[in-house]
Amino acid sequence: MKYIWTKTNLSLDRALALLCFLLIIQVTSFIIFKARPLLQDNLYSTQMEQTKSFVKVDGTRFILNNKPHYIIGANYWQAMNLGMESGNRSRVLKDLETLKENGFNCLRIMAASEGPPGEPYRMYPALMNAPGEYDESTGLDWFLAQLKNYDMTAIMTLSNFWHWSGGFAQYVHWVDDSKPIPYPETAGTAFDIYTSRFYTDEKVKDTCQKYYLNHVKTVINRVNSVNGIVYKNDPTIFSWELANEPQAVDVLNIPNGHDLVFQWFDNTAKFIKSLDENHLVTTGTEGKHGKEWFITMHKSDYIDFTSVHVWVENWGHYNSDDPSPENYQRAANFMLGFLQDTSDWSTQLLKKPVLLGEYGMARDGWKEISKYDPKATVTNRNKYFKEISNKILELEKQNASTGLMFWAFAGTARPTDSRPTWVGDPPHEVPGWYSVYDSDLETLRIFFDHSKQIINESE
Repeated sequence: MKYIWTKTNLSLDRALALLCFLLIIQVTSFIIFKARPLLQDNLYSTQMEQTKSFVKVDGTRFILNNKPHYIIGANYWQAMNLGMESGNRSRVLKDLETLKENGFNCLRIMAASEGPPGEPYRMYPALMNAPGEYDESTGLDWFLAQLKNYDMTAIMTLSNFWHWSGGFAQYVHWVDDSKPIPYPETAGTAFDIYTSRFYTDEKVKDTCQKYYLNHVKTVINRVNSVNGIVYKNDPTIFSWELANEPQAVDVLNIPNGHDLVFQWFDNTAKFIKSLDENHLVTTGTEGKHGKEWFITMHKSDYIDFTSVHVWVENWGHYNSDDPSPENYQRAANFMLGFLQDTSDWSTQLLKKPVLLGEYGMARDGWKEISKYDPKATVTNRNKYFKEISNKILELEKQNASTGLMFWAFAGTARPTDSRPTWVGDPPHEVPGWYSVYDSDLETLRIFFDHSKQIINESE
């Protein structure tokens, strides 16, 4: 070192300065080149996210990674409210863990709720308090980010015919507030007529549709604030669902009712497809109105698969307070026939996959304990759920079903908790009516066995 300094005639101070300069260059280069792979890794991760497979339709089946894909699902409509910082995130994580352990791979959740605050029978806070005005505290971003970690997907429901999330009635009222919403505790003709104006009344339907489609566009193009993924590019989303249980309008005696309803389904699904080429689209309908309405609601080329719900007690085919075998068998017979009929309509007439998106049964109501009590037995429910599992497995072997989703998972929540808990039952229903809890081990075992049977048959 001494030879170098004397050879170049540099002073000691200049030599030290040069040494420091060279050291700075070396450290800076190290930082830059070490950082570059990190940036590349982040870019690679983003690219990988975009190239993950989305579920596609092949005939009457779902396909994922070139293999048949079947849904073992639950309704967890309360997800975005529980996912808020002020919600119950620890409960969500426990619930997701329980579901994953029992073979579930998909949840049906609300991706919409309409305000304003103070209306009865609503889930609060609403995602949208007024047209285009959003509450950023709602936890949809967070929930989807967690769902991805559990390798599960979500069916995203974009509105609701019923009032418990605001839904179509709130859109109608935003456009025409001359009369109050005729809230029912259960579905009723006055409410049905009022809400059906959403897609039939020339005075309000165009503005309602504008508000609704603006919401659809906002959700589809949203960038998740937790993981940075645009919703339309996120494989965690299984499909978009136009609404929860949009109804036929036969109560209105409109001559062109089928045309009006078809136009709404067709135009809305087409709009979604124009924004998002990745995800499937379905309707959210029940199928209870018969074959003609089922076809009207699903025949659009932009609807990828059909939706079916079956509710034996709500539709008068079962009495949860009656212990007789005849009572149960009447319900089971109706369910089996209904699932067969709707499967035939979908796969044979429309040539589309069909998904059972809702079904449930109350706890046994004929004993001393209330059927709304989590401690009540579930003898008939477990028998019923097992029969549905067997029927869906039978249909899946014929490429005539794609899966099942029960209503609804309450997880660790109980209706006796001291604070509002969002169990499996929406705000207008008695807490505990159709809730399935984490302690319902025999019920959950049905889905575990169902998932294992699908895996074994596909190997």
